[in-house]
Amino acid sequence: MKLYGKDSLKRRLDDIAKCGRLPHAVMFSGTPGCGRKIMARYTAQLFLCGNVGDNGPCGECAACRNVEHDNHPDVIFVKRECGGKYAMEPLRAALRGTVIKPISGSVRVYIFEDCGDMETLHLNTLLKVIEEPPEHLRFIFTCENTSVIPETVMSRVTAFEVGATSEEDCKRYLCDNGAEPSRAEELSAAFSGNIEKCLKALEQDDDDKKTDELALLKTAQAAAAAIGRRDGFSAAAALSSQRGYSDLAEVMGYLANIVRDALALKVGEPAEFFGKEEARAIAAAFSQEEIVNMLNVLFEVEKNEIFNISTSLTAAYFTSKIM
Repeated sequence: MKLYGKDSLKRRLDDIAKCGRLPHAVMFSGTPGCGRKIMARYTAQLFLCGNVGDNGPCGECAACRNVEHDNHPDVIFVKRECGGKYAMEPLRAALRGTVIKPISGSVRVYIFEDCGDMETLHLNTLLKVIEEPPEHLRFIFTCENTSVIPETVMSRVTAFEVGATSEEDCKRYLCDNGAEPSRAEELSAAFSGNIEKCLKALEQDDDDKKTDELALLKTAQAAAAAIGRRDGFSAAAALSSQRGYSDLAEVMGYLANIVRDALALKVGEPAEFFGKEEARAIAAAFSQEEIVNMLNVLFEVEKNEIFNISTSLTAAYFTSKIM
């Protein structure tokens, strides 16, 4: 399994595994698209490979190949088992399987992707099995922000932060997977090395029924730039130009990330998402309270289905509330 831009974290995990000290429960956190899920699968290889050496899992044995191709019988993706959304009864059903002995390896690995989506009741259901697991069980969690995970859970896992992928590593990944070098360079720069977003844009290149992801990002950046100039008319015009509410929702999602970055900059934290220049302009033009209000309005628009009727209405409402 080839990792891109994760050399430091890989070495750390490899060294721990080589010494036989890989924790029974690990948590990978980081921003969407940073590589949390690939690190979860890589760690599953570390748990299951019978030939872990100085460079980590061998990548050649049946266990490594099966994990890489997502068909190892002892690797259970719990969110998938729950039908793509965590719910109590499917979760309990999945956990009942923890008594089953490994089928082809020495351990069974339960992967809880996006565990930040789990309710506290769901997480509390896991406490007993995480705290006192049978010898044959290992657990891997991924989430965006560990602050939403109860301390009772965090105290039972070893947490690793997955850093962002550089634009150069992202470009290398895209080229290695068939992208044209010029397109790979354009996307990796636009999405600040976020491989997940770049792949989504590439998938849409041959589908003229879907709006290009890069075009949606540029619309959000244009709206954010207008907000930074306190130009409500131009911001509303950019947002209302979308051909449907699904596209507008995507744009609003990007805009929310830019506004979050503006708030981060306001309190002395670094910007993380796409549109750092626009975030700096918003941070300079508005107070912290005003930026918090922008986020609240964005969340209101997202949750209130009445605005799904008209993109123009949504755009006008949003800009009138924040200006």
